[in-house]
Amino acid sequence: MAKTKEEQEQWNNFLANTKLCPLAQSVDWGEFKKISNWKPLIILLKKNNKIIGGVQILKRKIPFLAKSIFYAPRGPVLDFHNKELLAVLIDKTKELAQKHKAIVLKIDPEIEEDDKITKENLENFGFKFRKKQIQPRATFFVDLTRELDDILMSFKSKHRYNIRLSGRKGIEVKMMTDKEGVEIFYNILQETASRDSFIIHSKRYYERIINLMSDKDMIKIFVAFYKNKPLAAVYIFCFGDKIWYMYGASSSEHRNRMPNHAIHWEVIKWAKAQGYKIYDLWGIPVKPKPEHPLFGVYRFKKGFKGEKKVFIGMHDLVFNVFWYKFFNKSVKTYTNIRSLLKKGKISDSLEE
Repeated sequence: MAKTKEEQEQWNNFLANTKLCPLAQSVDWGEFKKISNWKPLIILLKKNNKIIGGVQILKRKIPFLAKSIFYAPRGPVLDFHNKELLAVLIDKTKELAQKHKAIVLKIDPEIEEDDKITKENLENFGFKFRKKQIQPRATFFVDLTRELDDILMSFKSKHRYNIRLSGRKGIEVKMMTDKEGVEIFYNILQETASRDSFIIHSKRYYERIINLMSDKDMIKIFVAFYKNKPLAAVYIFCFGDKIWYMYGASSSEHRNRMPNHAIHWEVIKWAKAQGYKIYDLWGIPVKPKPEHPLFGVYRFKKGFKGEKKVFIGMHDLVFNVFWYKFFNKSVKTYTNIRSLLKKGKISDSLEE
């Protein structure tokens, strides 16, 4: 377990130097998720006092039961082809699960779908694929190592046109990392959620991100203005040599001025200047089709011509079959009712 500050820093450094720099496995992400009643637990695997793998597990107590669930967002982080290493990690996790009365470990590592060895190893250790996802299983990676002109010219022609149009139409983009930025973002987010019928976190959730991560340069808010009126805003996370677009909002006003195109172009220019190598656009349908709730989002993100990535998705390692089945049934009922009350329909934006 990573108990000391030094070990936590070692874990972050290890993650930041891996190929995919999984932000959701970072110490900072674990601290942030405490706002949603998750408790971070980190298991380190070391060889010659050097970290060679590990996992940050988020533990959450199940209401009214003396049980909990384990979830490792975008983890574990290790060589999944190494059966011995994987076995050690699973044994350590089972010990922890017994201590915390966990009924399941849920994982969704950024392992690509065509990695048959990893999928076979997980299956042999008892993991089962779950259709119900927590994090999106598919995304686009925009390569920022190219020349800026090459990046722009790789976009779809309509996106290039809209980016240039936004400049002619008076759109200005500013980067913010303060409470004013949160206020602007959240006001636009409320409008977006009302218009598009989706559920959002409280303002405190977005404030906590800024409070925890802005001093470490792990978060930026980009806002598009027209004549000092904010029209769109995004949260951009930064870790290792990668950035993520996870949260976005846009007003219904002045949409013909293309503020969303302007924002992402400014993000790309800024990120490239800072030396970041990958822009993860986060969250597209695995099998896009017009009736999918995220099809419009998919078309917009596709215009930036990133490389499509599809990961193996959610896998569960069950520790207690009875309570696992009971929990899944209860969660499904709750989410369906919540969706029906909030959105007027039962829907899932992560459905495939």
